[in-house]
Amino acid sequence: MSALHVTNGDVIVPAVAAAAGVPVGDVVPWRDVLHDGPVPAGLDPAALARVRAGHLAARGWIDEATALAQLAERDRRLADHPPEDEVVLWFEPDLYDALQLAQVCDRLAGRPGPVTRVLLSHAPRADLHPDFLDREPCTPTREPFAALRSPDPRAWEAVPAFARLCEELPEARTGLGRLEAEILVALADGPLDAHELFARVAAREPVPWIGDLPLWALADELAPLVDGAVSPDRPPRYALTAAGEEVRAGRARRPTPERWIGGVQLGPGRPAWAWDAEARRVVRLD
Repeated sequence: MSALHVTNGDVIVPAVAAAAGVPVGDVVPWRDVLHDGPVPAGLDPAALARVRAGHLAARGWIDEATALAQLAERDRRLADHPPEDEVVLWFEPDLYDALQLAQVCDRLAGRPGPVTRVLLSHAPRADLHPDFLDREPCTPTREPFAALRSPDPRAWEAVPAFARLCEELPEARTGLGRLEAEILVALADGPLDAHELFARVAAREPVPWIGDLPLWALADELAPLVDGAVSPDRPPRYALTAAGEEVRAGRARRPTPERWIGGVQLGPGRPAWAWDAEARRVVRLD
């Protein structure tokens, strides 16, 4: 009986392969950033892959054909794995991984063969072989991924691992998601280049989970609250504007821009979903 190993991205693949004693080709990196952009309900895996590939390409992170090919190959390998053989899930305890794990478990729900979980620690890591030996049984269910794809973000509150996702909704008083608010706070003492900004914001997160490209995309979309100057000879440099300081200080509220988070489409003409930071719950303002 051969096992298929699934993990959160390319960086960890060699360590997973070494720990499990398998070729790197037996490890599938689940490449996607599911907290960023649309993950709508009602689509089969092929149609959802097309939506995700289009979004990743629109971000400028990868060309659409390459993204679609990677997503389709990832999906095919999981679907074609013999149903009686083991699938080993290697994921960290953070939001980025929780969303990927929800999608993988949605695909694996009801399969007859064993599914096990290795709880990865965040880097720096020691030898992962003991963790592989201590892997535990996992019963995949469809409910978490269905919650992520729901157009009503109150569904996220039923999934403990999605608690941090709720905070990415516009806050009821400021209109800022938590990462957006952390960007403004990081810039309050002066301009920062892109790498400095990422380091400052990442340090404010109790559990590491955000990547640099999604964070910079959010910073770019914060205009006119944030000015992002691009120079050919150095990384982009971000600065807080006067309008941004008004929102950061609580004297103004940012209008909700067009944006998808999971299955929730935000923006003008859409339901005014928000995160009430004082009550610690999702609310609808309209």
